[in-house]
Amino acid sequence: MNWSLLPLLAVVLLGSCKFKAVVSSGSELKGEGITFQVPDETSSSSSGSGGIEFNGESVKAKTDGKTLTVDDKDYGALKSGDVVDLREKGKVLVNGAERSPVTP
Repeated sequence: MNWSLLPLLAVVLLGSCKFKAVVSSGSELKGEGITFQVPDETSSSSSGSGGIEFNGESVKAKTDGKTLTVDDKDYGALKSGDVVDLREKGKVLVNGAERSPVTP
């Protein structure tokens, strides 16, 4: 076998596969001074200076560093250093305290 063709073969085989981002239990996403603790499930996410966005199978959440939105509901203000725990289905914890959606 011509070994110089091996990288090309790997690219062709891997290029035909579909990949999903998988976040493991206890994973953290950080952005704008906020930390999201996210569940162990198939997901996509982005984090950095623009904030955090997490799209998982059981929960979708985002922040710009100032407000928290979970499953399209407003969960109020956040400040730098806050930790948002999204690992328990149906609950949103901020710094260990359960938080409910803001009522308009």
